[in-house]
Amino acid sequence: MKVVAPAKAVTEVDGLSGRRYRAPDGIYEMSDRDGRALLAAGGFLPSLSGPTSRTTGYRCTCGFGSYFTTCGRCGGTCTKES
Repeated sequence: MKVVAPAKAVTEVDGLSGRRYRAPDGIYEMSDRDGRALLAAGGFLPSLSGPTSRTTGYRCTCGFGSYFTTCGRCGGTCTKES
């Protein structure tokens, strides 16, 4: 199972099985038992959807991208991207 570390700086994890996992990109390929333990410790499952299209989002005048019409950074109004 693939699990993402709870922090980007975590590049090495010891599983409950005693096995040491290394992942410079922060995505670990682990056994199910070790993966569930890392999830319980704050890890999360990686996104399986891949990158999204620019046409599905909005862009604020401050340059921030959003899935909502109100900017999460400055509170301004976002417009649909073309």
